Amino acid sequence: MHTDPSVDSLATDRLAAWQSLSARPSTETLFDADAGTVAIGRHPEGNDAVLELYSSEGATHATITGRPGIGVGTLWDAEEATALVEPWAVDPGGAHTAHRPLLRCADTAERAVELLAEARELVLSRVHGGLLQLTLKGYRPTDGQPLVTLTVVGLADLVQQDRRIGRELEVIARWARRGGLSLRSVDRPGAAVPGLLGQILAGGSRIELLAGAGSGGEDQVLPGTGLLTLPFGEPVPFRAWPPVPGA
Repeated sequence: MHTDPSVDSLATDRLAAWQSLSARPSTETLFDADAGTVAIGRHPEGNDAVLELYSSEGATHATITGRPGIGVGTLWDAEEATALVEPWAVDPGGAHTAHRPLLRCADTAERAVELLAEARELVLSRVHGGLLQLTLKGYRPTDGQPLVTLTVVGLADLVQQDRRIGRELEVIARWARRGGLSLRSVDRPGAAVPGLLGQILAGGSRIELLAGAGSGGEDQVLPGTGLLTLPFGEPVPFRAWPPVPGA
């Protein structure tokens, strides 16, 4: 079978550009308010890989798997740079958030329960206050009522260890889309969130970071390489922005 040399050359050029991915663009440019997305890296073809935070129908969820250093800080940086998004986090031990001045952050199980109760009350008050119409059309966050992103590190283990956390998250997840809250889990490879909560998260986006996962030949994969699956889409390879020095 004959292969067009120009096609091979184009593929090689794209791969080379991907392998030499430069530092991430300015934080202020990563968030697209009209599309409701954050640029998290690049696809091999050279176009930005974007994670959806919300659509016209409300907030969307995401699941991220990978070893520590998977780049969730890029999301928080982009979210903190706009008045339209307010990042909250549950991070037992504070490994991801120790040096980040997030507005709402819990680094213990007890504080996690308190923070999740706050999130539940926020979501339910927004729903009952009519943040979104029943048709769920035309959603967009505002400065006065920003989208809240709630990142839970180690969610799969947390819901097994403390039933209070699981109960709070199930209520939040049921109403989050209409209440302007994007739920995001960060877990180790292979971790599975059980029950209804897992089913709800499965309907959102998924980021699977492959480098260093420790199976097959994945340890040879370039750092930051992964698969991005958008709602109702297929997994597409991408490479996350390199970490900011000193971050």
